[in-house]
Amino acid sequence: MKLLLPILNILLYATITIEALPRISTRNENHTSSGEWKFVGKTGVSAMHMTLIRPTKVLIIDKAGRNPEALLSKGRYAYSTLYDLSTNTYRILSLHTNTFCSAGAYLANGTMVETGGAEDTFGEKNGFQSVRLIDGCDDKSCDWLEFPYNLDSPRWYNSMVTLPDGRVFNLGGSIKAAAINRKDIENPTFEFYPKEHEKGHKIQFLEDSFPYNLYPIVMVLPGPKDQHQLFLSANKKAQIWDYVTKETVKHLPDIPGGPRTYPLTGSGALLPLRHEDGYKAEILICGGGTEMKRKAPAEKTCERIDLSDENPQWDEEEFGHNQPTGRVMPDAIHLPNGKILFLNGAGQGFAGWDLRAKPNRPFEHTASLPTKAPLLYDPLAKKGSRWSQLAEDPIIRVYHSSATLLPDGKVFVAGSNPNINYCSIEDCAHPTEHRAEVFTPPYLLNGNPIPTITKVAGHKNLNGDKAVPVTYEQKISVSVDIDSSDTEFTASLSHMGFITHSQHMSARVVTLKVENVRKSESGFTMDITMPPNSNVFPPGRHNYLFVLNKGTPAKSAIELHVNL
Repeated sequence: MKLLLPILNILLYATITIEALPRISTRNENHTSSGEWKFVGKTGVSAMHMTLIRPTKVLIIDKAGRNPEALLSKGRYAYSTLYDLSTNTYRILSLHTNTFCSAGAYLANGTMVETGGAEDTFGEKNGFQSVRLIDGCDDKSCDWLEFPYNLDSPRWYNSMVTLPDGRVFNLGGSIKAAAINRKDIENPTFEFYPKEHEKGHKIQFLEDSFPYNLYPIVMVLPGPKDQHQLFLSANKKAQIWDYVTKETVKHLPDIPGGPRTYPLTGSGALLPLRHEDGYKAEILICGGGTEMKRKAPAEKTCERIDLSDENPQWDEEEFGHNQPTGRVMPDAIHLPNGKILFLNGAGQGFAGWDLRAKPNRPFEHTASLPTKAPLLYDPLAKKGSRWSQLAEDPIIRVYHSSATLLPDGKVFVAGSNPNINYCSIEDCAHPTEHRAEVFTPPYLLNGNPIPTITKVAGHKNLNGDKAVPVTYEQKISVSVDIDSSDTEFTASLSHMGFITHSQHMSARVVTLKVENVRKSESGFTMDITMPPNSNVFPPGRHNYLFVLNKGTPAKSAIELHVNL
């Protein structure tokens, strides 16, 4: 989609090339079991929000504000870029409405829908009711298309999710920015995009979870085609809710421990949906803050619930094994082998700006004790043996940091900016971060032969402008090259989602049935069956087929377009 703007607003595209940067070594020499970090480039703007919009492109969105790193024409500061993973360079994109603390999800046609935001600032318009659209591209043709007043009401700190019918569901937020939600600014409503009606609908769940109900957790639940259920969680509340009848299906028990959503921010994940057990839905919510005090310890627990139980109950476990602190603002990444990687965050405090009591005084950190060592969670392991600690990140990633899985099985990590305005490394202990890293998990360092996917459903042109088209329940043929005859293939389908503020909106991974593996000229060919319906896995592109050998993913996953 090309952005059409008046002549006076046509901006020059800029490609910023970053010189080759030295690899940052990890602090753990045993990288084969703990992973390794590599500094790859700069994002141009701080990665408050991100999404993998093409196999080699990460869409980066910050807020409107002072940013000396990337400038538009006439001295305007940029606050969105398209980061190229193949060259580690970025291209500046043009926005005109403030995206501060907004949300996003994909339509079934592949368009990214990004909504909400904050007040006008630095010459940029307010973004509270803005709808922004963008399609990815591999050339320089794509940019933002904005509709500044397209939402039915202002939304800041809202959440979005791709629905099984290909629309987008948009929930909650507040009508103004605030440290915590207030009755005079709350927006306990939801709406759809494209619009179902002109006005949004009230939802009691957000009233019941006030005031810790910003960036509520929203997940589509697996089930038969005629099911329309979402899992909703905010504060300590949780329920199953029907988006067609607009009624509560089941109230779930309150979540033990402290609130798990902003500003006492934890992270929630739908555990991998496995064809082996009928796509049973289990939810894991980890970390958060214990109270809104700078020195308050972060929450040290995770809560897990099996929604297939007749009477679902939360089951508590440690957030990590024998960790010295809990974590507030963690990011939960679905790896293609079915494990969950937690990184970023802090050991005490809550989500919010670092502030100075007086000019020229040291910053008071709203959150401190950065938690730099990732934690790996194995949901299939026995309770008490599910956690392992990995190599420390050399860079502090606290408020406004983000991370996403990449098609090669690595994890892209960027952002961190607890400062109201740009603050350099020289001036702040928690600076405005433009540095991007890639984390290589242990499964890519174990010495297993790594397959290369060469053909999917008859297509040899892979990860190009068009994704490989497939349908639900389809059995497709997949060929891989591999220099080994000692193989054990598995497959999964991953949607990385839209990431901001520890929310991985729409993210999930589904295991796929692999059968009829046979030898081919330079490797193997196998049959892989797609998920049964769009309740199990969302429609559209931005969905990645991973083939793994003994748990090690192929050199690159392949983007699929799952058609309704």
